[in-house]
Amino acid sequence: MSKTMPAEVALGETFAAELHLTAQACAANVIVRDMVPGGTSYVRSEPAAAVDGDRLTWVVGDLDSGEARTIKVWLKAGKEGTIVNCASVSGDPRTCVATRVVNPAIQLTKTEPKDVVICDPIPVTLTVKNTGSSKLTNVKVTDTLPAGLSSDGKNSLVFDAGTLAPGESKEFKFNATAARTGNYNNAAEVTSDQGVSAKATASTAVHQAVLAIACKARDQQYMGRPFEVCYTVSNNGDAPAPGTQLVVAVPSGTTFVSATGGGKASGGNIVWDLGALAPGAKQDLCATFTSSTAGKYAFNGSVKGTCATQVSSTCETKIVGISALLLEKADNPDPIQINENTTYTVKVTNQGTADDTNIKMVVEFPEEITPVSASNGGTVSGKTVTFPAYPRLAPKQAFEYTITAKGVKVGDARVKFIRTSDGIPAPTSAEESTRVY
Repeated sequence: MSKTMPAEVALGETFAAELHLTAQACAANVIVRDMVPGGTSYVRSEPAAAVDGDRLTWVVGDLDSGEARTIKVWLKAGKEGTIVNCASVSGDPRTCVATRVVNPAIQLTKTEPKDVVICDPIPVTLTVKNTGSSKLTNVKVTDTLPAGLSSDGKNSLVFDAGTLAPGESKEFKFNATAARTGNYNNAAEVTSDQGVSAKATASTAVHQAVLAIACKARDQQYMGRPFEVCYTVSNNGDAPAPGTQLVVAVPSGTTFVSATGGGKASGGNIVWDLGALAPGAKQDLCATFTSSTAGKYAFNGSVKGTCATQVSSTCETKIVGISALLLEKADNPDPIQINENTTYTVKVTNQGTADDTNIKMVVEFPEEITPVSASNGGTVSGKTVTFPAYPRLAPKQAFEYTITAKGVKVGDARVKFIRTSDGIPAPTSAEESTRVY
């Protein structure tokens, strides 16, 4: 304990004396005593003292080692001279030990997106925090992924957080991938050597765009005529399909004419860029083609998206030609006299785009004219000439027959030419007029 006072004060002046008390070790029942010196009077003190005449007493109680107290006493100088003031302190030795009571506690939080598409990673963040008042050791976080989720091929992940001081936290991150769509509930747990643990759960719904395609084309079309091939593209999934693109290969032997919906020729394909196809949406797209070559043509279309599996569809159109037979006839000379001969020429030309087969010709003569002979194996029977069937006539090809006949009766004779074929089975007839005099 130490005590200080001013070195000099004036008569009648109030001044302060200070006591400074410091425990060198733990002490109990500490009491400070002081006397009001002669030639002064007591004014007050902080803290307040117990006053007994000129005796001042402060009961301090217990002090821990190093603990300090300050006591102030105000006195008033009443006479000239030297003032001497002495104080004393007493206490009992005190021995102390301490036990700290702590509350170990731990917290785990887990965050991940609520919704993703199947081709995107699922970012997961685990945060462990010491929320208690004691140090935690051997802190480990275990995340067991549900079936269908994995991270780098693993289904269970362990993270070592080591030692955590009170209030300290550590963060761990990883990416999970989904093998299929669905709702995934993902649980994790943290443990420590102190026996405290915590759990955290997060859920993610995995969505997917599912593209579908259907192709429709007419079964048959004639050569040189335009025809449409149409595709219906739809998204049957529960997520948009960005970057949706339909590609149709142009078959060799056909010519692309036009397309609906912004389809454009690119190399040997027709391409439609459909953008992001929403769930449940569909688009109908058509392309127009022509072909000058007979055959069966397959139109292969495929649709894909940024995060959607490519699917395909095929439909076929058979391109066929059509025959068109031109029948031409003439007589020379005309007119003729009775018993004079004339020659009839008949020509058949295929003006179409397909072969015609089994072409037959029958010529019927009236009473004014009688057939005499016929070329190319034609047979004369009374007033009728029948030619053998011409087996096959290619497009732009032609054949001719001739018949020699003579006039037998005066009049305006009408010779009838009748043609049939496999391609045009209905009879086609034409007449040639010959004057007999």
